[in-house]
Amino acid sequence: MGRIHFLYSIVVAFSNIFVKLNATVERPPVTVAPATMPPQGEQGEPFLNSYGEPLGCPQNECAFYVEWRSNGQFIDFRMEGNASGWIALGISGQNSALDTVNRSFSDVLVCQVEAVGSAVNVTDLFLRGGEVTPSFDSSQEGLDLTSGEITGDRIFCSFSRVQFALPGQEGQDVSFSDDNFLFFLSGNATGLDTVNEVPMDFSASALSGNVIFSFTRANLNRGFVVFTAPFTTLPGKGSFPTSSCSREDCDFYFRWGVNPNNPNYLTFFISADLTVGWAAIGVSRDRRMGGDEIDDIFGCSTNNDLFRGGVEVADTFNIAGGDRQNFGDNSGTDGLVSHRLGVLNGRLECTFSRLIAVLPGEDGSDLDLDNSYYIIIGTGENPGTPFTRHERNPEWSTSEVNLVRESSVDFDYSRIPLIKAHGIFMVLAWPILAQLGIAMARHMKPAMPNGGWFLLHRILVLSGVFFSSLAFLLIFVAYRNADTRGLIHLGDINGLGTAHFVVGITVIVLQFTNPIIALFRCAPDDNKRWIFKLLHKYIIGCSLQLLPLANVMIGLYLFGDKIVNPRKMDAYWVMVALVSAYSLWDGLLNIYFGYSCHKCKEKTCAVTVEGELGTELKPISPDGSTSHDPTTKPKKKPSPDHWLRWAGWIGLAAIAIPLGITIIGLIGRG
Repeated sequence: MGRIHFLYSIVVAFSNIFVKLNATVERPPVTVAPATMPPQGEQGEPFLNSYGEPLGCPQNECAFYVEWRSNGQFIDFRMEGNASGWIALGISGQNSALDTVNRSFSDVLVCQVEAVGSAVNVTDLFLRGGEVTPSFDSSQEGLDLTSGEITGDRIFCSFSRVQFALPGQEGQDVSFSDDNFLFFLSGNATGLDTVNEVPMDFSASALSGNVIFSFTRANLNRGFVVFTAPFTTLPGKGSFPTSSCSREDCDFYFRWGVNPNNPNYLTFFISADLTVGWAAIGVSRDRRMGGDEIDDIFGCSTNNDLFRGGVEVADTFNIAGGDRQNFGDNSGTDGLVSHRLGVLNGRLECTFSRLIAVLPGEDGSDLDLDNSYYIIIGTGENPGTPFTRHERNPEWSTSEVNLVRESSVDFDYSRIPLIKAHGIFMVLAWPILAQLGIAMARHMKPAMPNGGWFLLHRILVLSGVFFSSLAFLLIFVAYRNADTRGLIHLGDINGLGTAHFVVGITVIVLQFTNPIIALFRCAPDDNKRWIFKLLHKYIIGCSLQLLPLANVMIGLYLFGDKIVNPRKMDAYWVMVALVSAYSLWDGLLNIYFGYSCHKCKEKTCAVTVEGELGTELKPISPDGSTSHDPTTKPKKKPSPDHWLRWAGWIGLAAIAIPLGITIIGLIGRG
């Protein structure tokens, strides 16, 4: 005689009592009488609670739309969304969306298209914490489909779900009478196998859109739920490149505040002007990335995982005393919760909450946010986490801020205007003034033998030196608050930036050296005059013609690629056109005038002799020597080809001035 086991369960709501002898732990299904539920759309209270994505969309234009109402023991739902396979509403357990340390399950209600035909059914699934593949509930009782259809690529369904977990389904169904977080997702794969209980795939390739989490908890019995952070109500605000730009036109815009549902968390909203890459906020004690202490960095990045909307959040840090390399936190994303992620209206946007305190084991990678720190904001165009090196220099707050207790942060808003002024003055100095001054000395001596060329040469070149020196000072002022104290980032992390800096320093040294050499030049008939010519004309002079043009091109490339946002390379390409056209025209002039000089073999031909103020034309005496009468001032007469020389120089000016002004305009507008 075996032992008799009595297992019983009483479900008061449905007056269902059963006793099973020699029973297993599995109970018979609980039958819910749908007759107790009034048909949707015909009886009962109106649907007063609703949400559509994107926010404010008309119902028939929403990518996902849901409305619900309390109906006795049930909650009635109506859902529709753009998908050809299934749409789903998820309800997460209490604290699960903000407490990622103690992950709980999620209740998922799926309206799916059957494999055969176009019937739409509803299925009750659950998702274990931290997983992306759902499981079938042990029973589908308590779930009733009212209607379902698919029209084109849009699914419609109406159903009701009992408000509480039925016996045996604890850990699978949540109670709608509790405060819960909601989320939406959809996919295009059809044919959910309800017979063999094979769930659909929630992996990245199966989803058709963003997964949207609610920002606040909702009690479906009592009222409305906010599905995205009302960022305008978050008290803290920061932006760049100006303090007055908005979410729509800032390069980087963010809000923050203590989470209204859980004061242990800070909630952040980030909107950055990029569609691929990452955007992050960081805190640092020493205003230097990889300095004496760690930098705590958190933000979002695009990725290929559509389960999280193609965007993921990450909590990272830069090691102390390191090379600014970014690492993921010791415990991953514990203490970091995403609410809404996606690329919306051409901008990377994310709302997430970060635990204020430091979790156990995170003391080497997290900082307590209830302290004062310098704030860092940065972006990068290479997606993925930990965050890759930023192409643009990060921006630092001008003072320390406690994000828990303060609501404003200021950045150095003068940096971009100063960088633009640096570029404008450099373009004015070298491609325009200095180049035309050098061409004046090279080609115009015979055309202006009385020293006029020398006067114009000095005016143009020294004006270029003035504007170049001013631009050089401005760039140090622009980066006075950088973590390298006035210098751009150097080394392998910024190869072009390093080249621009090194060449720029070289040019500045040479531009002052050459005039100094000219002040101490020897007389034209001195036998050591060749040393002056070698240095002033060929070594330093040619260097100052070539290096600044190359460096301005590098600078404009960096400006378009790493400073302005969005990326604009038009000024760089105009500079390429200027250098190409100018080099071609100047090269032709050098070839022609050089050939003409070489061809001049006749004794009656004029030769050039350098005077104190420049070149003078001297007739050749019968013995081949140049005549020189110390009592008679030599006759100074323009060379026969002076008109051609003027035409050549004016041609250079016609290239340099209009294109240079165009570049200046593009820099100012960028």
